[in-house]
Amino acid sequence: MTQVYLLYILGGVISILLYKKNITAAKVGFSIAAVASLYGIIHFFSNLGVTSEMTLGNDFLFNPHFVLDPVGNFFSFVICLISFAASIYAIQYSQEYAKKGSLAVMAMLFNVFIVSMLLVISAANVFWFMVFWEVMTIVSYFLICFNDSKESMKATIIYMGIAHLGGAMILAAFLLLASQSGSLDFASFANVELSAGMATAIFLLAFIGFGSKAGMFPMHVWLPKAHPAAPSNVSALMSGVMIKVAIFGIIKFCLWLPVMEWWGLLIITVGAISALLGVLYALTQHDYKALLAYHSVENIGIILLGIGTGVYGMASGSPVLAAVGFLGGMFHILNHATFKGLLFLGAGSVLYSTHTKDMEVLGGLARKMPYTAFAFLVGSMAITALPPLNGFMSEWVTYQALIQGALGEGIGPRTVFTVSVVALALTGALAVMCFVKVYAVIFGGTARDEKIFDNAREVPFSMLAGMFILVIGCFAFGLGANVVVEHIMSVVTGFTGGTFIATDGMAVKSPLGSIVSTPFISLILLGSLIMPFITLIVFKANRKAPRKVDPWACGMKYSSRMQMTAAPFTGDLRRMMNWLFKADVHYEDQGYFKPVKYSNHARDIWWDYLYVPVIKLVSVSSDKIEKMQNGNSNLYAAYILGALFFFLGISHIS
Repeated sequence: MTQVYLLYILGGVISILLYKKNITAAKVGFSIAAVASLYGIIHFFSNLGVTSEMTLGNDFLFNPHFVLDPVGNFFSFVICLISFAASIYAIQYSQEYAKKGSLAVMAMLFNVFIVSMLLVISAANVFWFMVFWEVMTIVSYFLICFNDSKESMKATIIYMGIAHLGGAMILAAFLLLASQSGSLDFASFANVELSAGMATAIFLLAFIGFGSKAGMFPMHVWLPKAHPAAPSNVSALMSGVMIKVAIFGIIKFCLWLPVMEWWGLLIITVGAISALLGVLYALTQHDYKALLAYHSVENIGIILLGIGTGVYGMASGSPVLAAVGFLGGMFHILNHATFKGLLFLGAGSVLYSTHTKDMEVLGGLARKMPYTAFAFLVGSMAITALPPLNGFMSEWVTYQALIQGALGEGIGPRTVFTVSVVALALTGALAVMCFVKVYAVIFGGTARDEKIFDNAREVPFSMLAGMFILVIGCFAFGLGANVVVEHIMSVVTGFTGGTFIATDGMAVKSPLGSIVSTPFISLILLGSLIMPFITLIVFKANRKAPRKVDPWACGMKYSSRMQMTAAPFTGDLRRMMNWLFKADVHYEDQGYFKPVKYSNHARDIWWDYLYVPVIKLVSVSSDKIEKMQNGNSNLYAAYILGALFFFLGISHIS
């Protein structure tokens, strides 16, 4: 693991040394990141079940000690996988930002961002965990700023505010746990004896603190603001793996603490709400990167459904339920990282070619960007859990875990599990609706803006290569689910104590005893996918080139304004649930001979209810406190004297 970390550090150092050679620095820096990521993929996968350590020296500050157990190796593998694709993609994509900032700095920060996430995963004590947690946050802040727009500046302020509030809660949880164990080393946390009240306080602090970084409800508001503002290769890392580092923190605390059943039910409840609200808000977005960001909230919710089931199983003494729950959660961590990384890279390709994030002005891009369209289609099918792709497999395991929990004892747990199954089913249906809209509006139909359409071109090879690495992953983790499940279960059973029925070459067998015949499902779905092409061959259509004629418009002259756009696609849903969306509707009458301009943008009401009051309070308080800074040196001396008396008084009382 040391070699992997050093390669990323080397990439950052070389990038900044090439500061005056902008394009060269980007190509070299991102290429080294790609090499380091590929080496990391091989290393962490081959050592998945091994525990390894690294120490920099006992004389150094706070004994920098790093340990990777099987759980850490799994998360490190996921980070390197998405980093590999994003690094290759960025070799050419980063040149889009050559006039906005130094590409040498971007490549350096990119390498540091990846290695900071890896070091958070492997940190073995509180001090170094928090150091690299803050490095990860600050570096991602600067990467978002590369867009250098009013939107990105506002997004970074919101992001940093919530991130540091969450970081303070994480630190409080660590310090409370360390005060009980007598050490800042994580090795001492596993055997500490805690009262129910203290354990609950630590869990809630950690859950809320890490949840704010993961983007779970209601701490999700930063995510649809920050992720769209970042460069797309950074968005892929933030949404694909950075928020999973927070899930790693939640899992570690649940393994250290004496878990209780209601903790698992709380995690499941928050997960169900996050999944459902995330997909509902995604449906109403016109900015396709904001839409993808809301789907990260949705999928974090799905991951929490699995993790919560695992925690409940551990607390209730059901190792099989715990194993299935953690399997579903960790499998979806891998799958979400893969297809969401792919979708953000695909969105970046559309932005690279069209220079707009507004779906309403796009259309027909499949003719201009066929490879990007195919990659985005695969990502869309994966995120909507269509077999045989990977999203279906992990959600299927999660369904099994929730159903098994619903068959347990106690009306409270059974209700929570049953409602969560319904929430997951609704989430899946709405996700299909959402991505039918996204793909159809961006890649289907005809051009809505002829100038954008005429200028659109397929993206360079390195960007396509980055996307198709993840396309392969979506198919591989779906069709090869039996192999993936076997490796993840080797990690999960190490801390749950559950047993797992071995897989054979033809099916994936879960601990529930049900069978998902992957090859059979694959044949059915592949047969369905090739039916349109068989139809073309039979009827000898489009033998030379696709027809380039306007659609039939009932005898009238066709206009691109006749086709469905993003807004009316979800019009009925917005009207039915206006209490949730609180849409801002604007009309502009341009006169009799011109069309009426109409816009309908949904607002996240949780921003108004939960965050605006806090922001107003801070703003008012700051205005009041500002009056203390009046330039009077005598008054400043009085402040210092008052502070000394205050602290002396506290020390005397203690």
